[in-house]
Amino acid sequence: MHISRALLVATVIWSQHCTRYVDSQDNFENKTNSEAETSIPSHITVTSWNDMPFSGIVQENGIWVGKGYAFYIFNMISSKLNFSYTIIPPEEHILGNKNKGILGLLYGKKVDMAVAFLPVLPEMRQFCTFSISLDEMRLTAVMKRPHESATGSGLLAPFERTVWILVLASLIFVGPVIYLFASIRAKLWHDLDSERFSLTSCFWFVYSSLLKQGTNIVATADSTRMLFATWWIFILILTSFYTANLTAFLTKPQFTLSISSVQDIVQKGYSWVTYKGRTVDFLLSQNSYNDLSLLKVSQRQGKGVFKYYEPSKAILESVSKRKLFLAEAHYLQTLIFQDYMNKTRNRLDHNLRCTYVIMPGSILVTSRAFGFPHDSVIKKHVNKMLLRLVETGIIHHRQEEDLPLAEICPVDLRSTERQLRNADLLLTYKVIVAGYAIAAFIFLFETIYAFVLIRVKNSKQKKTRNSLFPRVTLQNRPIKNSPLEKRINFIKGNTANICHDAGNILMQRKQQFINGRSYYVVTDKDGDRRLIPIRTPSAFLFQYTV
Repeated sequence: MHISRALLVATVIWSQHCTRYVDSQDNFENKTNSEAETSIPSHITVTSWNDMPFSGIVQENGIWVGKGYAFYIFNMISSKLNFSYTIIPPEEHILGNKNKGILGLLYGKKVDMAVAFLPVLPEMRQFCTFSISLDEMRLTAVMKRPHESATGSGLLAPFERTVWILVLASLIFVGPVIYLFASIRAKLWHDLDSERFSLTSCFWFVYSSLLKQGTNIVATADSTRMLFATWWIFILILTSFYTANLTAFLTKPQFTLSISSVQDIVQKGYSWVTYKGRTVDFLLSQNSYNDLSLLKVSQRQGKGVFKYYEPSKAILESVSKRKLFLAEAHYLQTLIFQDYMNKTRNRLDHNLRCTYVIMPGSILVTSRAFGFPHDSVIKKHVNKMLLRLVETGIIHHRQEEDLPLAEICPVDLRSTERQLRNADLLLTYKVIVAGYAIAAFIFLFETIYAFVLIRVKNSKQKKTRNSLFPRVTLQNRPIKNSPLEKRINFIKGNTANICHDAGNILMQRKQQFINGRSYYVVTDKDGDRRLIPIRTPSAFLFQYTV
């Protein structure tokens, strides 16, 4: 019984194994037939453009020959897959559209593939298909190295703009807060004599404390003392950080550029130049919005220039501190390295070798790949070989082989020699000039104000004297104003006139009740005030004996 059961199980297992073997053979035969039907041709046609060091085509002995990283990779693939190729150059070395350029050849299926590092853009998929990603393209800008860092003056470098704005805001608001606390406390405690600070004195206290100067106001209440102590602690911490950061900046500064994105290029009014028909030109020609659409603003302002592919020396000569060149980062690094080597051979000083600098940020990041027409029969085979080359790192190694291991001409040259320049103290000069100008303006205003005040005061005194001292005539002659003549006239019997004149004077003056008695307040010609008692004989004699 057990033997028959074991035989039955063995028979079933053997039958299943045979079935699997037959099925696998059938699948293998079907797969072989399918690959035979879609096998790669023994000869294909390709196209490319001049984009060294990535790709390039030159004519040698009447035959177009490919150069650069792209053909280095493609030659390995062709030898592995055992096929030959012929290069058909485009009429224009541009991306183009369905009628011209590389895209025109792919769209019209005039070539089997494009051996070039083409940017993988969604707008290009209507003209062709792409292989697997070969690398990442970082579109950036190169400019002439500025002499000064974007951090600006050394006096402002320790803090960012936001910090300076907050410090200014604290200077404006702390003074009124102290004034408000002191005023409310004095009213609540009905103590108007304590801490009678004016708003101006509170502002001056806040400003003088920031500069570590003294003040003429003294806090007597606990709440006001706490406000003063809080402000002093804030000033202590702020000045300590400022001093430390200023020392670090002047000792070992960090050089920065004023641009790091597309927004900076457009908002700060930089001009730029790039290759015609390449990535930037292609994206700006599209009607749909993309990552570089913001550059259309500067293009409409006439700040964007497109040039055909030309040697690197002419490109670098067209770049200035306010004019950028937009291109791929690896390509720009190659240009700067060649320029650095040429200046080194010419034995220039080290500070003069790094004339150009690359923007640290990027304006566009996308992948790059080979291009194929739609429904290409060789795309699958080429992708399989490209995947192996990418995974083994051969493509990345080939790109980095031509560049040095160390970074050439970085943004921050990290120079150990640091001397204070006149530009570091430029803000100091501006502060001094502005302070003297404001002081001169205030002095002029005070002078004019004092002059006007004196004129108004003299005018009022003149009117007062004319109204209080009318001229008294005797035989058509004015009476002298000297005290001696007044006494003589009084003695000679001019008492009536004097009394009449004194009556007019007394009637025009103000009365005040002082210490239980009434007085006239009289202002003499020198501006001094005198008190004349009322209802006494001396009230009439006093005016003429002054």
